[in-house]
Amino acid sequence: MDSKDLIQYLEGNFQEYHQLLARVVPEKSDTDFKPGSRLLNDLVERAADIQDEVVDYRLKKILREERPYIPKIFPDRMRFNKSRQNETLAYTVSRFLAQREELVKLLRTLPNEYWERTGVHEQEGHVSFKEFIRRMAEKDETLLNKLREALGQVG
Repeated sequence: MDSKDLIQYLEGNFQEYHQLLARVVPEKSDTDFKPGSRLLNDLVERAADIQDEVVDYRLKKILREERPYIPKIFPDRMRFNKSRQNETLAYTVSRFLAQREELVKLLRTLPNEYWERTGVHEQEGHVSFKEFIRRMAEKDETLLNKLREALGQVG
């Protein structure tokens, strides 16, 4: 996939996230949701935290620096390091969607040469910006399927 295809793919995923997560009612807190919503909350919270980590501390770092060191992500550890324990599901959804929208806007304006910049991944060595974006788009499919399932349980 070239960069234009990846941008279109991520834009489509963003639209799908937006449509799916629009069903989360902002007025309700996490405790007002039916059983099964804990799964939904956990999925969105984990996705938002990973996305923050990937975008802010990996992708933007590659754009700022020449071949920066990129440590492995440990999603389970991130949850304990975040001070977001009391966020409502609606807030987490809005945070996730805002971050994704910002990423899509950034990608649209990114010069072609930046797509080939690399970071030095802790385990994999040199990985291009484009490859990180491709992986993000690929992982969206799994997350979107899990969100559909969780939303189906909440009703």
